[in-house]
Amino acid sequence: MPSISRQQAEGSPFEYTLIADENDSIPQAEELAKGLKKFLPGMPIHVNLIPLNDVSERSYKKSSQKNVEAFKNRLNGLGINATVRRRLGPDINASCGQLRLNAQKQ
Repeated sequence: MPSISRQQAEGSPFEYTLIADENDSIPQAEELAKGLKKFLPGMPIHVNLIPLNDVSERSYKKSSQKNVEAFKNRLNGLGINATVRRRLGPDINASCGQLRLNAQKQ
């Protein structure tokens, strides 16, 4: 877990990028929930799940919608409020990470 104080963490959402076959399994959701609860016992916790955007220059792939929903549902079932970030711009390679790489190519 990052080195931050409880005061800093309280009320702050945690960002978690989901990468297919790397960190999007149910056991990994359980491990994340366990770590967050240990770090912030008794505190309300919110996790903002961010499915990785496909970037042609990288081998990592976005998680399937099924895995994203299963991961979110497992966190929710373990008492962690989890939501999935809405994707904007992937159809024109303008999502986070994609735009940066396109700009570097020019």
